[in-house]
Amino acid sequence: MIEDYSNVRAVLAELKGALKTLRTTGEGYTIYVEKTGLSEEEQVEVLQTLGKGTVTIDFRETDQPVTWQESQFPGIWVGTFKNARNDGILHTIEVAYYPELAKTYDEDMIQAEDDLQSWIEASQL
Repeated sequence: MIEDYSNVRAVLAELKGALKTLRTTGEGYTIYVEKTGLSEEEQVEVLQTLGKGTVTIDFRETDQPVTWQESQFPGIWVGTFKNARNDGILHTIEVAYYPELAKTYDEDMIQAEDDLQSWIEASQL
């Protein structure tokens, strides 16, 4: 049981500041939950306080899949990185418009343009 919530409050205040920075400068921020120095109980309290929003992103194209759940506070995402056995091995809290690793990279869009053009040509549209 947590007797002193000052560490939890400090992390939540840090996230609030990161939201303001994101909104004003566009700069994101990431916390690696297990590396914060918080006790397990404090980690759970932070994650429970953040809760769950309405958007979930699953990234499965890797040996270590990731699921990001938007928290109840838009702009704050909780990421769960998993191993090959689907066990959660790392949790992140990312303050961003969307998780950085989930974004589409230019190389992928170039390939998509080529693939779409091939489809258009093949379908004679």
